[in-house]
Formats: sequence, structure tokens, C-alpha cells
Amino acid sequence: MQKQAPSAGRILVMVGFALSCFGLLLFLWLAFGGPIPLKPEGYRFTVPFKEAGQLSKEADVRIAGVSVGKVKVIDADQKTGLSDATIELESRYAPVAKSTRAILRQKTLLGETYIELQPGSPSSGSLPDDGRLPVAQVAPTVELDEIFRAFDERTRNAFRQWMQQLALATRGRGEDISDALGNLAPFAEDTTTLLRILNAQQPNVRAVVRDTGTVFDALSERDGQLRSLIESSNRVFATTAARNDELEQIFRALPTFEQESQTTLRRLTAFSQSAGPLVTQLRPAARQLSPTLQQLSALAPDLTRLFRNLGPLVDASVAGLPAAGDFLDELHPVLANLDAPLRQLNPPLLGLGQFLPELTAFFANSVAATQATSKVGTASVHYLRTTNPVNPEALAAYPRRLPTNRPNPYTLPGASAQIANGLLSYETRQCTGGALPTLVPQPSLIPLNLAANIKTFFFGAGGAAPSPPCRQQPKFPFGGEVTQYPHVNPATGPTAAVTLR
Repeated sequence: MQKQAPSAGRILVMVGFALSCFGLLLFLWLAFGGPIPLKPEGYRFTVPFKEAGQLSKEADVRIAGVSVGKVKVIDADQKTGLSDATIELESRYAPVAKSTRAILRQKTLLGETYIELQPGSPSSGSLPDDGRLPVAQVAPTVELDEIFRAFDERTRNAFRQWMQQLALATRGRGEDISDALGNLAPFAEDTTTLLRILNAQQPNVRAVVRDTGTVFDALSERDGQLRSLIESSNRVFATTAARNDELEQIFRALPTFEQESQTTLRRLTAFSQSAGPLVTQLRPAARQLSPTLQQLSALAPDLTRLFRNLGPLVDASVAGLPAAGDFLDELHPVLANLDAPLRQLNPPLLGLGQFLPELTAFFANSVAATQATSKVGTASVHYLRTTNPVNPEALAAYPRRLPTNRPNPYTLPGASAQIANGLLSYETRQCTGGALPTLVPQPSLIPLNLAANIKTFFFGAGGAAPSPPCRQQPKFPFGGEVTQYPHVNPATGPTAAVTLR
């Protein structure tokens, strides 16, 4: 036990500690709404309330949501049965107008009550210090319990059960509710944008609402079908509920599916960027192909029947395909022995393949020449259509070819299409030598009228036989060779195509 007198330093430390404790207590007292001791009172006035059971001392007094003072005293008036609340305002908000109105409001459903002041007109004058607002300027307050008492007992019980079930539903979901409240501001902004757009499209929205009413009217007229739809939906939901395990597996596999889908989409995006130029180049071909695809719709029924009739063919192929395999195995030696004959046959066939238009014209003209009919008396007979060249060489034989002669035993493919530019001649030596024949009439042998016709049709109106331009035919590129006429040799490789020049 220390008996010596305290030093001056220790006394200062104790005084400082005591003052710090007093300052801390004073701060906590003021933070929790306690009055400052010996502080002068500010501007005060009294407001009478009929129901102030939830109002407490140091409750907030607000104007337009801003705290402007506190409730200092609450006294019961025995004469009027009202509760007089004494309000002290901050100096910067004092005084209030005589026409100021007051009402009790609650911050939350838990009953934190405060006084809301509605400033009056300055022309009514200021309420003096320690003044009193008239009862007529105090708006009645509707308490939450009064709202509940307005309902019947059944509704109150239902509301009580709803609150209990709501408590059970929100138990343990505080974080989710906080997240929802945190996202409420962006949601409100997006909703505002949506409503602004809908407001700008008011006629269309009105049309949608009107059409929705039409839809509901149509649904009400089809109660049976709607009932059937609901029953079918119930069966679908029941089936879905019975397959919870499968749905669980689907949702577990869904993240992997999404990852693979993202990879596939990235690859498809790269592919689309690479394929874009190709698609652009294919658009002209697609436009030309569209009529063909439209005409294929007429072929669709036949294709449908074909695929439906493939069943018997598939059944028969079970035994037919092995037999076909055996046949092909036996066919290999035969095909090997056909190689030498085909080498001799392929070159003529390739040569004929270059004259397809000429072959088509030959067969078509053969039919046209032999199928002409005429009536001879009562009988129907066929006659042959022929065309003979008319020139001096058709009348007589000459020791050498005339300059008008254009021989061509090896016509190039497609030469007939170039006939407007002149005939192509295999040999052109006679074009520049020799004189044209003339006709000397012999009245004793040929009548004069016949001689005139021969001169007109065989020699021309001027007496000289017409002479078409003399053009040397190009050489044949055939069988890998370029010769004056095609040389047909056994096939040893691909043959060159004939080009008409």
C-alpha cells in the first residue's frame, strides 16, 4: 500500500483521464439523443395529437424528409384527452408559420414514429415560442393496427398465416434479398427506359392491349379446348416431375454443354468470317439455282413414294448384295480382257462424242426426211424429202475440180454453226487456179427455155457460177496430235478436246 503523497504529474494524468471519460460519456449521450446539460432551450412549440402511443421522446421531427428537430416532452392533457408533444426545432429552421400542419408518420412497419411538418404560408405569421398548433391543423394518423382492425377475423387470420409463411420462405435467404435490393436500382432504370419506349409507342401498345382482349375473348369462347390444354399441361408437368433424376443430370451436364457450345460458336464465327467472301460469290449461282429448287417441289411426291418403296429393296438386298459381290468378283477377269478392245473402241467413241450436235441433227433429219406423207388418190403414201446441190458440177464431169468446189470430207465439230462466215474447206488448191465453166446453148439439143433455167439456177443470173469464200479448215487436235485430219490410234491416255478455230 502506497502512502506517499501523489506527485503533480500523477495528478495531471488522473485529471486528464477523468476529463476523457467525461468527454466520451458526453459524446455517447449526445449520439443517442440525450440533452446537453445546462444547454439553453431552443425554439419550442406544442402539437396536440389524438394518438401518440408510438411516439417517444427524442423522436425525429422532419420537413420534406429532412430532420429539423426533436420531440422533447410528451404530456397527456387530462381535459381534452390529447397528447401534447413539445417540439424543439433547430435555430436555422425556426420559427414556423402559424398555418403549419403536422401529422404522425412511421419510418418502418416496426413502428418507428416521427412527426412530419408541412410548412404553412409565411403570410399567416410566425408561431411564437412555446406556442401551440390548433387541433384542426393536425392531420389524423392511421395506425397499422387500425388498418388490421378494419378487416374481419378471417382476413386477419389469413394475413397472419401469410406473414408466417413469408417468414419461413425468407428464412436463410437474407443474402438473396440483399442482392435483389442491390439490383433494384438498375432494374428500376431499365424499367424506366422500357416504360419510356412503350410510352413513345403508345398507339402500338394500345393495339396490343386491344388484341389481347380479342385473344381472351376467343379463349373464353373455347372453354373446352382451353381446359384440354390445361389438362395436357398438367400431364406434361407431372411427367416432368416424375423425371427429376433425368432433369438433374441434364442441368449438371448443362455447364459442360455451354462451354462446348461457346467453343463451337467461336469456331463457327471464325468459319463464317472465312466463308463470307465465298457466300458472296455464290449468291449469283444461288439466284440461278432458286428456280430449279422451286421446280423440285413437284418432284417431292415421287421422291416420297421412292423412299417409302425402298423397304422391299432393302430386304431383298440382304441376299442380293452378297450375290452382287460374287458377280463382281467373277466380272474382274472379263473386264481385264476387255481392256484391249476398249482401247481400240474408245478413240472412235471419243471422236463421235465431239460431234454430238451433228449426230442429233442427223437422226432428227432422218426422221423428218422419211416420215413425210401425202395423198395419192385415196391412198396415203410416204415420200422421201431430199436436197441436192445445184452447181455446174451437177451437170457434167470435169477433168479437175472447179474453183467453186469446196470439198471437206473431215468437217470440224461445230462447223455448221459457223456456216454464216463461209464454208471451211479441207483442200483449197483449186480456189486460185482454173477458169469457171460456161454454158453454150445448143438449140438442137437443149430447148431455149431449159437452157435459160439452167443458166439462171446453175450458173447464176450473170452467167458465172457463185463462188463462196475459200477458207482453209484448221487442223484437228485429236488423240494428242494436231493433224490435217483425225488420226485414230489405240488409246494410251486422255484425248485432247477438239477446238473449232
